[in-house]
Amino acid sequence: MGAPLVSFLCLAGGPTRMLRSPVQSLKSMEEAGGALLQKAVDPSRWMLPGRRVTVDNRCRVGSVEVCATVDVTPTLETYLRVSFKGPRLSPMQAAELLEQFTSVKYTFIPNIEWFVEIDARQWIHFSRPYTQPRLQA
Repeated sequence: MGAPLVSFLCLAGGPTRMLRSPVQSLKSMEEAGGALLQKAVDPSRWMLPGRRVTVDNRCRVGSVEVCATVDVTPTLETYLRVSFKGPRLSPMQAAELLEQFTSVKYTFIPNIEWFVEIDARQWIHFSRPYTQPRLQA
């Protein structure tokens, strides 16, 4: 695993903070997706508002750090969030990484709606609804 890296934790629905922690290194985005998405979709790991992401939700592939969570909003909507941070990483490059990252668990459909956000720490966040909306009578 090597020496701890200086990295930024992405927070579910909020700003990021700097934290020194070891981050697992993987060889490919496909491998990262298989490892992180399995953990992220486990309901016991879903991120409630204000809960911090742990080292278990992150990894590094080459120079790119990846974070995957399922965020739960106060209205109980759920969103799959995949975030990338890397030197000079553009949103278009991150979208290509997202396709590779999700290919193990999901069939990637280019026209499906992903919301994109770039925060002050240069994390590129992709999110989309994870579960169907609640039924209301």
